[in-house]
Amino acid sequence: MKQTSVQVAVIGASLGGVMAAWQLCRAGIRTLLTSEFSWIGGQLTSQAVPPDEHPHIEFFGASESYRAFRAAVRRHYLTQPEFVDNTSMTEGCNPGDGWVSRLCFEPAVAEEYLRSLLRPFIDSGLLTLIEAARPVTAVRNGRSLESVTVAQGRRKVRLCAVYFIDGTDTGALLKLADLPYRLGKESREEFDEPQAPEHADRMDQQPVTFVCALGRADHPSAPIARPAEYDFWHKYKLPHYDHRIFSNQLPGHEGFGSIQLPFFSTAAFMGDYSDRTLDLWRYRRIVAAHNWQGQERQDISLINWAQNDYALKPLLDGCDSGEDEVSAAAKALTRCFVYWLQTEAPRSSLGEVGRGFPELVLAEKFLGTADGFAQQIYVRESRRIVGLQTLSQRDILLPSGESGWRPLRQGNSVGIGLYNMDIHPTCMSGMGSNAAVRPFELPLGVFIPVDVDNLLPASKNIGVTHLVNAATRVHPIEWLVGEVAGLLASLCLAKQVLPADIYGIKSHTTDFQQLLQNKGVPLHWPEHISSRSAQD
Repeated sequence: MKQTSVQVAVIGASLGGVMAAWQLCRAGIRTLLTSEFSWIGGQLTSQAVPPDEHPHIEFFGASESYRAFRAAVRRHYLTQPEFVDNTSMTEGCNPGDGWVSRLCFEPAVAEEYLRSLLRPFIDSGLLTLIEAARPVTAVRNGRSLESVTVAQGRRKVRLCAVYFIDGTDTGALLKLADLPYRLGKESREEFDEPQAPEHADRMDQQPVTFVCALGRADHPSAPIARPAEYDFWHKYKLPHYDHRIFSNQLPGHEGFGSIQLPFFSTAAFMGDYSDRTLDLWRYRRIVAAHNWQGQERQDISLINWAQNDYALKPLLDGCDSGEDEVSAAAKALTRCFVYWLQTEAPRSSLGEVGRGFPELVLAEKFLGTADGFAQQIYVRESRRIVGLQTLSQRDILLPSGESGWRPLRQGNSVGIGLYNMDIHPTCMSGMGSNAAVRPFELPLGVFIPVDVDNLLPASKNIGVTHLVNAATRVHPIEWLVGEVAGLLASLCLAKQVLPADIYGIKSHTTDFQQLLQNKGVPLHWPEHISSRSAQD
């Protein structure tokens, strides 16, 4: 078996994993990054999810590098002569004119941007990128992780490093290294979280979704082949909800409540793109035909809706066949939903009788695959470290009786975040939520595992509870988590100390916070917000 040794090995090219590798290389650290899929970047690229962001993102509330990325995406489109900014659903240039985000765009654009960040370091030899590689085993000796073995088909490579960073979307290294980890729901007693259940349940995880890209053609097309699983999903009713999964109803609110959204806005369907009805088609649209002139482009939308959330089995640790079985079942659900949209979805949202939208076709070239589906399943919840600190719902809730702008302050903050506690109906209890939270800060201790000295989290695997993960899982926060992990490992190498020392010795903590600020990572929310950003 081949063996490779580096200073830091980042296992998994999730969005956070890529940013960890980037910051390590900027610090001159000899780094190795593994990628399981052909696109690097996880939820931003290979999972095909437009950025979920807080409402102040245009003005503040993210690292400088994340804001530079957003500017680069817009620049990519605005410099193309055929592109015209006719954005109507949100403020600012929004290439796809979707309404889930102020920045909906083709995932391939983000993938190329991330590659451009890493390319100089690969060319110089400072960074080694091993692709099509999946971690399969890990060797731990007491408090030290000694090696991780990855498989590339039948070939295996043993990776040795001073530090390992878990950049997988699932917290895979925590399980492979036989470390304690959190998964699913903690009990109410453990952290006194108001929405936690009486008893913990590791299987009560957020659902997963296999995203696909659909185009809206000018003329009807033949539907895809009727999937074998179609009869089951066509009749399936969501537990605790009084409706079938294939409908225009969106569950996920407190008290097992749902809302209804039309599949299409009648005005927009007929060409009136100034109409701002919140319809499902424009929810995650990444190509808006009206933003292009001089060339024929059709609308392209990413189908990551409540209707193709898969919750029959949890993705992690829930079935003998493992994650591949769940991924295959989730992909089958999405295929069934596409067939239903093409053949049976009611056209009543357009004021028409009849069923089916034969105008919808799988967009086969947009996600780097031959079938129009994403390269990997969208993972909302990971295994999470048992850290020196755990961020809980009590931390991110507004204090009782208070309202307005009340940021959480942490003396050892290493970054900031803000997003609703967005929980899709979970696998066991079916609980959903979309609760507002206060602007929060990530304390250093959520990055440092209790039981190992040289492993750091860089994705959705930081030390938070199930409920808080629902707010920290989004793009700008995962980007931040990766940067913090990479910079923490670089400082530990420079000072020849352990991450626990950075946490436990005040002067080291201060040095790390200064390093983060020097690299463009804001540590605190502003005390007040302007009227402009408050209204945005």
